[in-house]
Parts: sequence; structure tokens; C-alpha cells
Amino acid sequence: MSNPPILLLSTPTLGDLPASDAESLYLASYLQIACPGRWAITTAQWGDNGGKLPYITHLGHHIRQSHLNNLHLVQDPDEHLSRKEKVDIECWKAYIEQNVVDLTNHTYYSLPPNYPDLLAKYQFKDLKFPESQYIPQRLRSIIKSRLQHVGLWGLGGLNSGDAADEDRQRLDEAFVVGPAGTLAPRAWSGWTAGRDMEERRKQWGEKELENTIKRVFDPLVRRLDDKSYFFGDRPSTLDLALFAQLTFMLTPALPNPLLPNLIRSTYPSLVAHHDRLFSLLFSNSYVSIPRTNDTPTSQKSYLESITSFISAPFSSSSEERNQKGEKKEKKSDQEKRFERGRWLWFTGATVAMIGYLLTSGMISIEFGSGKDDEEVYEDEEVPEESVGKEVIFVEEEVGNAE
Repeated sequence: MSNPPILLLSTPTLGDLPASDAESLYLASYLQIACPGRWAITTAQWGDNGGKLPYITHLGHHIRQSHLNNLHLVQDPDEHLSRKEKVDIECWKAYIEQNVVDLTNHTYYSLPPNYPDLLAKYQFKDLKFPESQYIPQRLRSIIKSRLQHVGLWGLGGLNSGDAADEDRQRLDEAFVVGPAGTLAPRAWSGWTAGRDMEERRKQWGEKELENTIKRVFDPLVRRLDDKSYFFGDRPSTLDLALFAQLTFMLTPALPNPLLPNLIRSTYPSLVAHHDRLFSLLFSNSYVSIPRTNDTPTSQKSYLESITSFISAPFSSSSEERNQKGEKKEKKSDQEKRFERGRWLWFTGATVAMIGYLLTSGMISIEFGSGKDDEEVYEDEEVPEESVGKEVIFVEEEVGNAE
């Protein structure tokens, strides 16, 4: 069975969800309402598309999200809206991206123990060396820098992997600043002082989170009011943007469901909005999403990449066989020039480095051996004039002494 023309390459699945990030869920919802039956979703590799996931291809060619409406297969969900309403949608989508996304990322990446016990296990379970050594840290560091900027990182507790930050914070709180900037240890207040302080900090963080959640979601509830969707009886891209964030928070069973529980208990209208769209788009089940296991490109393993890189320039045969035994086409002149230029560059860089080390004096090369120097020294004869002068000088000194 051939793949549909539009393919969504997303992050790995998360339980029942077809992806483990809200942006992939938004694109899946958008394609489901804009071109039903003409798209499919598949899990991409973290190294694809320069590490930027998710992304969309049309007939095997990468296409930007902003250009989706230009495809004849796609019908814009906001097409029936006026110009003023479209501007209003962009403003509210920016509000969601600036506020709701931060709360979602905090729930998954900062609030313990959701990241190590749930998200990381699904997102990076298929990573191989060396990607497993840097991709998880890179992704989490990006989220961490953003949450630190808005003051959400560490609010409500820290994960076990953030023990260094927690220890540093404890050390800062263990001392007080005295006169002239001197540090003095705090007075001891009992064996349970540390646990009590951590419990108070956690309770204070959860209270601050509740205030932040209410401050973010109250304007959305007022804007939605008692309507089915934000702009009439048809869902717009604003509804899809909010749905993606809500379904990412409400669908999985989180180890620490602070945010989902607060949404369910405080904002029933938002939960009803989510359920309404879920039923309309996916019939209350993500199994209905068209999925394919074919990806545009296959990723080589680390060992295969190194082997092919080393053996390619020294290959004497102009034809190779792939895994199916079929012959590949000969390399073009451009590919041959590229390989020659690459190895000439490596050779030039090596020669330049050796020349720099020799001319700078960092490495000196001496020819000859110590044995040869000794033989030359022994073969040298002392001039007779010098010997005579030394004898005369000694005789004169002896005569003066007498």
C-alpha cells in the first residue's frame, strides 16, 4: 500500500498519544480537519531534519508549516473567518504559545517525577550511541533555559537528576549573611528541620503553580464563554492549538498529575471543549489516526557511518550492491570531485599542522647520536702552540714561587 501524499514525521509515541510533544499533536489535528484521508503520521528519528521535530513532507519533499495552505489538498480551517477574526486568532495563539506551553513543559520536564518516570522513557527508548549521550540533555536544556527565564523551573520540586541544583540551593540557605558580608551558619532547629523546609518549599511551589495556572487559563475560559468553539460552530486553528495542549496534559497518566487535576476540577468548560474536538477529529480514539512505518530516509548506525566514511575513498569498484543485491548507479563527476576535494583538504590540513608544529618550535628534530659526538671529541687534537704556552706558564709560576 502506497503512502498518502502528506506525511507527518513526529516525535515518538507517548502511551495512547501518537506523539510525545504538543506541536506534533497540533499538526495531526490540523491535517485531520484540513485534509482527511490524505495524510499519515510516522515516527521520525531525532537526527532527521537537523534535529527539528516534527516536520511535514509532501510527496517526499519537506514543506514548511506556513506553506500548508498553499497545497491544493489542504483546506484552511480559518478560511471562513474575517480578516479581523484571523488577526484575533494569531494573537490568542501567541498567548497560548507564550503561557500555556510553558505550563505544559514545566509539567513534563520540571515537575518531579514526570520526566524520568514517563517522558524520557518514551522519547529516548530507541536512541543508540552516541545520540543517547547528548540528545536528551540538549532537548531538556532548551526547555530548562526557557522555564528558568519565566521563573517556573524547579517550582513544585526538583527531579532526582537535578540534585546538584538542589544541593547548591540547600547550601545557600544553610548560611546567613552577617555584617560586612560575613557568612554565618543558621541556628540548628532540630533533626527534622531539613525535611520540614523541603515540605514547606514544595507546598509553596504548588501554591504558586496553582496561582499561575489560574492566571493563564482564566482569560481563555472567558474568551470561550459558553460557545462550542472560539469562533462559532466550526473549529478554528485556535481551537486546535488549545486542544493540542489540553490533550497532551489530560490523556497520559502522569506520575504527578498536578496540572491535569486542577484543570479537571476548576475548568470543566475547557475539558468539555477538549472532549468535543477529540470526538470530532478522532472519534474518541487515537487508533483512528492513519499511521505508516515507512520513513523517507533510513538512518545508519554509528559503526556503519564510520565504516562507509573510511572505505568510500579507497573503493576500487565503481559499482556497489545494496542490501537487496541491486546494483547502484555510478558516481557522478560532481560526487567524484567532492570526494577528491574532501581528501585533499584533509591532506592539506595535516601538512599545515605538521609545518606549524615544526616552525613554531613546539617540536624540534635533532639528527645524529651522542656516540658520534664523543668520537668526534676524542679525535680532535689540541694545537701544539697551546700546549707549549701552558708549560711555559707553569714554569714561570714555579720560578716565582722559589
